[in-house]
Amino acid sequence: MEFGKTTSIGKIANRIKKEGKEVIIAAADTFRAAAVEQVEIWANRSNSKIVKREEGTDPASVVYEAIQELKNDDADVLICDTAGRLHNKKYLMDELLKIKKVIDKELPEAKKEVLLVLDATTGQNAIAQVKAFKETVDITGLILTKLDGTAKGRSCYRNSCRK
Repeated sequence: MEFGKTTSIGKIANRIKKEGKEVIIAAADTFRAAAVEQVEIWANRSNSKIVKREEGTDPASVVYEAIQELKNDDADVLICDTAGRLHNKKYLMDELLKIKKVIDKELPEAKKEVLLVLDATTGQNAIAQVKAFKETVDITGLILTKLDGTAKGRSCYRNSCRK
């Protein structure tokens, strides 16, 4: 199994649920085939609620709906799964900025973490990615996957790593 963005989200949701908190996952990667189904599997595994819509739906609208669910359910944490992006594709970065604006408007007082998931084998290109994402959405942390050079990786979150 490939370990990447969606798997990282599932593992983080599971960890937060084990802390006794209620988690909602917004399946806002509405462009990649099977992305919603993959995050739904991880939501089910972690016993987290999922907000999803059909492929092609505006990702910011999925995040908006998930925020409304968060408020209505009085849940503790919202995790947003967005589409993977190439930092040099302006329209994709603009979409990410739109999602950020929705979150900032609807949850102005919330503590926010913006995590960038990178394949550790990316090399020098990772530096350009981090700079571009930091300028657009002010990332607060990184998740590195595939640290051993294979499709298997380590989950590193809050200074602890596990296979």
